[in-house]
Amino acid sequence: MLSLRMLIVAGVAGICLWGLFELLDTLREPGLLRTKQSVAIKGCNSLDEHENARRLCPLFVCQKALIDRKLVGLQAAFRISVDENAASGRLIAGRVSEPGREDREFACQVQGLKLLDARLLAPGELDDLTPEVARGMAN
Repeated sequence: MLSLRMLIVAGVAGICLWGLFELLDTLREPGLLRTKQSVAIKGCNSLDEHENARRLCPLFVCQKALIDRKLVGLQAAFRISVDENAASGRLIAGRVSEPGREDREFACQVQGLKLLDARLLAPGELDDLTPEVARGMAN
């Protein structure tokens, strides 16, 4: 009877440890964490930390900046349509949707994990956005 209890305890402990390591592994993956009060970026301490970090972390920096500046709400959904590298940094632009609001356009300029500029665009301005035009964003 004692060995059966020991096996059950060991099995539960093994499942708990497996769950803990899965959670820790998930926290290393890049992502945008949203709560009712704030937004945080996870897994983006360095662009070399995770295989997707170089591609995803600048997008999350852009989204977080727009939310932190209260240009969009916490429930905003982003659709990226421009993601280009330019001499002055990486240009990220697209549309943002929010419940009860009309879709709006946004643009960000990011260099590594440093935000250079983030703003909402006038209607139709996204179509004219090129890396050359984006140079003027930081100015």
